[in-house]
Amino acid sequence: TGGVAHDFNNLLMAILGSLELLRKRLPDDPQLLRLLDNAVLGARRGASLTQRMLAFARRQQLDPKPVDLIGLIHGMKDLLERSLGSRAIIETKFPLSLDRVMVDESQIELALLNLCVNARDAMPGGGTIVISTRMEQVGESKEAGLAPGPYVCLSVADAGEGMDEETLARATEPFFTTKGVGKGTGLGLSMVHGMTEQMGGRLTLRSRKGAGTTAELWLPVATASSEVARGPDVLAEEAIETASLRILAVDDDALVLLNTAAMLEDLGHTV
Repeated sequence: TGGVAHDFNNLLMAILGSLELLRKRLPDDPQLLRLLDNAVLGARRGASLTQRMLAFARRQQLDPKPVDLIGLIHGMKDLLERSLGSRAIIETKFPLSLDRVMVDESQIELALLNLCVNARDAMPGGGTIVISTRMEQVGESKEAGLAPGPYVCLSVADAGEGMDEETLARATEPFFTTKGVGKGTGLGLSMVHGMTEQMGGRLTLRSRKGAGTTAELWLPVATASSEVARGPDVLAEEAIETASLRILAVDDDALVLLNTAAMLEDLGHTV
């Protein structure tokens, strides 16, 4: 899955890059630009799909850093309420203090949104989604697949339809879904599962038919060394030479190479 998604993603990047260059060079024709924008939108949707597949295969690029999980959830309140609609009521339960977690912030936001949407869909008549956090300590053999140490457990619970044992066992399989045609790709939970494991955590699911579902993300606590503030990053704009450069471009994919060379030439460099 990961290899296919990676190769397909490279093809989409070549398509997107070429479309962007074409848009800059086309005459200002509204009809042509509308068709071009439609092609870009379709390619971006495809790229989004491959990113989910890469997440499942634990091969996407992540940027883990210390994150205040409670602050992140509070900051997502408006987004969650708009995404879930009026049928779902969000209830939060947080401890007075909580250690920071070492995660990719944008990916955790996406994971939480996925879990909340699943919880809403499991309650067709509406209901309450409970988002909670707690500290956990994993011993040498307490939790399979987790290294010993402190973790923050992010929980999303609903009182919906629940899952039987067979469905629960397959819930994180890619492309597996119980939703109707056109209502889901079957990649939501598999993406969350792969992304969490790639960051050193774990996704656990507890469910019973007719008794709701609880999804838990076990996320590693940021260590003292990771909490040390990083020095100021050099802005890309400051690092880029203003003069034209002579650049040797190398790639084993001819489509990617052609697109990269064209983009560099468009910036005024010699390839």
